[in-house]
Amino acid sequence: MARLSFAAVMADAPTVAELQSLADSAAALSRKLKKTQGLSEGHVERIASAIERILRDYGGASYRQYRNLVRDLDVVAADVTRLEKEKALHPKFVRTLDASLLRIRKRDFFLGRRLVDRLGKVRAQARERDRLLADYREGYKEIEREIARLKAERDRLRTVRKPPMSETDVERVRTMLRDANTAINAAIIAELHGVPCHLALPTFLEGSRDRRLLLPPIPEEDALTLFVLLSDVGPMRDAFGNRGVHGLLEALSYSDAKLAHLVGDGRPLRAALNANLPWLKAITAPGNLLPQLGIDLSLDALRERTESLQRFAEHLHDAGEARDRIRAVAERISAGDLAKAQDADRGYRVSGEAARRAWEGTLDPAIREVERDLDRAAKDLASLSPPDRLA
Repeated sequence: MARLSFAAVMADAPTVAELQSLADSAAALSRKLKKTQGLSEGHVERIASAIERILRDYGGASYRQYRNLVRDLDVVAADVTRLEKEKALHPKFVRTLDASLLRIRKRDFFLGRRLVDRLGKVRAQARERDRLLADYREGYKEIEREIARLKAERDRLRTVRKPPMSETDVERVRTMLRDANTAINAAIIAELHGVPCHLALPTFLEGSRDRRLLLPPIPEEDALTLFVLLSDVGPMRDAFGNRGVHGLLEALSYSDAKLAHLVGDGRPLRAALNANLPWLKAITAPGNLLPQLGIDLSLDALRERTESLQRFAEHLHDAGEARDRIRAVAERISAGDLAKAQDADRGYRVSGEAARRAWEGTLDPAIREVERDLDRAAKDLASLSPPDRLA
């Protein structure tokens, strides 16, 4: 995804000139409000708001709630007295607020509200100052956030290394591994269906000795008993030994009479099949029997897996294409192409567009563009006053 420039990001934000105008207006109002105690600090607004809250809460209250009304009025009156002693509230505001509290205490809510309303003009000026300050503060912080984002983007781009291989070449390596997986899986299917089981089953026994292939463990004594039955020349080999492995398992569904018709005494075959049934079912189950090659594996795991598959493919009877493709993978590993492809793949996945620019040679101009945007944002921020100085 393309990086947005500083101008594009700040398009919807106030311009520096607009922020400066906000700052000037807020500063002018602050100077005007500071001439009267209690306005700039927000005391008038806070106390008037408390009185308005009391008017809302007790406007329709009964005489039974008078004690609560007096309690809340005393809290506000104490605040007014404290501010008066500290000379933090102008005397005219003290008189107005005291009068309003007195009228409310006498349950003259109408006049109490009218007295608070007399402060509406100065309160509106204070609220306008606060609004201007809030808008200015948000625009100021937006520039600060953009500076932080640009610094992080600059630092991130500086850490991106040029991948050792293009994305197209990485995809070719991934396709090569995928084709090797397809070829070895097809060879397994051919071994189970098209090769006589008296030849195919010893191949799986040999492969099970290499635990890297993750084949099911095969008890050799029981397996050898079955192999002898299937490989001996005679009715047993003609009827079942020349079948594929899937066809061999069909013997378990035959009746004793049918087995006797085909091979004479079928009990030894049935006993041998039942003893070897767990691993026979495992190798004929749907799915991929062997571990798959993938670019996400560590290089050592990929090398070991390739070696074990290459050795196993040499024993398969119809695996010419699989042997060629796995040999090609082994050659690319030895040449260092797989290590480069894995390094490049990690770079493209982590850094994305930045890694592609690094490969194309356009990353340095992108870093300089970010630095220009960062300098521009820093200058904009330096030209503005911090919001706390305007209050």
